[in-house]
Amino acid sequence: MEMKPTTYTLFTCLFFSLSLGSNSLNARVAEQDASKATTKTLIPLPQANPVVDANLTKQQSPPSDSTVLAETKKILPRLSQSDIEHYVILSDASPIDVTMVGTLLEATFRKYIEVCNTLGWKPRPLRHKLVAVVFREQRDYHEFAAKYDKVNQSWAAGYYSPLTDRLVFYKSESGEDVQKVVRQLDSQQRKVQQVEQSQQAAGHALRPNVDLTHVKNKLAAEHDRINDLVAGTFVSTAVHEAAHQLFFHTDVQRSGASYPLWLAEGLATNFETERTDIHFGFQVDNWRRRDSFQLACDKDIIIPLQILLAQDHFTDETNSNEAVGFFYAQAYALTNWLLRERPTELRLYLESLRDGSFAVAQDRQKNFEAIFGSVARLERNWVRYEGRRQKEFLTSPFAKSVLAKMPTAAKTLPADTAKSDTPQPNTAPNQSSTTTLETTTQSGSQSGSQSAPVPPK
Repeated sequence: MEMKPTTYTLFTCLFFSLSLGSNSLNARVAEQDASKATTKTLIPLPQANPVVDANLTKQQSPPSDSTVLAETKKILPRLSQSDIEHYVILSDASPIDVTMVGTLLEATFRKYIEVCNTLGWKPRPLRHKLVAVVFREQRDYHEFAAKYDKVNQSWAAGYYSPLTDRLVFYKSESGEDVQKVVRQLDSQQRKVQQVEQSQQAAGHALRPNVDLTHVKNKLAAEHDRINDLVAGTFVSTAVHEAAHQLFFHTDVQRSGASYPLWLAEGLATNFETERTDIHFGFQVDNWRRRDSFQLACDKDIIIPLQILLAQDHFTDETNSNEAVGFFYAQAYALTNWLLRERPTELRLYLESLRDGSFAVAQDRQKNFEAIFGSVARLERNWVRYEGRRQKEFLTSPFAKSVLAKMPTAAKTLPADTAKSDTPQPNTAPNQSSTTTLETTTQSGSQSGSQSAPVPPK
C-alpha cells in the first residue's frame, strides 16, 4: 500500500493466515505446529495489566458524542451501539463478540498508557470515546471500506483511518478463505461418517477401525487448530489497529503529518498479541513477526536500512502478500530494537516528525541522522544486537554485508567496546527534540542509558 505524503494514510493490518487464501491458512497452521451487547450498556471488562499513573488515565471517562460517531452512525444506522469506558463500538455481531472486542480494546488502551509512561511519551487526553466498527460479515466490511474509506486491499483484515479517526474490521471466521477451509474439513468429516455408517450396516460395528479413528482425531485436531488460529488473528488485528488509533488520537503521532511506513507499522506490530490476558507489548517477543523476520533473513531479502528509512511504500511494486509480510516483519524487528535500546532517540524522532518533514523526500535521511547519528553505525549496532539474540543471524547474507562495511579501526576494537558505536543524544528523556546532540568521542562512552539485556527466546 503506497503512502500518500500529501494526503493521509490508511493503516492496515496484514496477518499471514487470513490474507493469503485457504492454502496459506493450512500452511500457516502447519508452521504454527512446527514452530511451537447490542444495547447501549457498559460492558464489564477484566482489569488485567494495571496502568501506572498518567495524565490520560486521570480524566473521567470521555464523552461518547463526537463528530466521527455521528457520521458513522449516519452511514451505518442498522448497527447497534455499545458504550464502554474509552470506546463506542458499532456492530452487527453478537453481544458476546461485542463484549470480547471491548475487552481487547480496553486492554490495548491500558497497555498503550503503560508504554507511554515507560518511554516518556506524552499522550494527550482523549477528546471523546474512540469509535470502532466491527462487521459480522467480511463482505459488509469490504463494501464499507471500499465505498467510504477507499480501502481495496483484499489482504487487509482491518484498518485505521486517521482522516475519520475510526477503527474498522470484521470477525475473522467470516472470511472467505477461512470458510473454504472449514467447508473442506466438514466435507471430509461427512465422508468419515458415511464410512462408519457403511461399516455398521455390514456388521463391523464391534470391530474398532484404527485407521478411521486416526482420521477422525486428525480432523478434530485440525478444526481446533484453525479455530485457535482464527481467534488469535482477530485479537492481533484488533490490538494492532487500536494501537494505530491511539497513537494518532493522542498526538504521539500527529494526524495530517507524514510518517515513515516502517515506523508507523513497526510501532503497531510491537503491540500485537494473540491474548490480552497475559503480558504483551514491546518487552515481549512477537513470535509471528520474529519467525517472518528470520525467514526474510534466510531468503536474503532484508531491506538495507538506508533504503528502508526513506521508503514510503512496500518493497514489492505489486504489493504481494509475501513482500508486505516481510516488510512488516523487518519494521517490527527494527522498531522493537529501538524501543528497547534507543528509546530516547525514538521519542525525539517521533516528536521531530510532527511538522510533516518526512514528506520532503530528500531530507528524510538527514533528519533521521540528526537524531540517531550515522545510519551505517546504527545498522551495525542493530545487526550486533540481533546477533546477540541469535548467533545464527550473524551468518545471514544481510548481517555479513553490513559488518563487512565496518571501518577497519572499529573491527579491531574489543567485542564489548564494539557493541555500541552509535552516538547518543545528550538529553534527558523529557527534553525537547531541539536539544543539541553530541557525538561519542571514545568507544563505549555514551550519554544515553541502555535497557536491560534481552531475555532469552
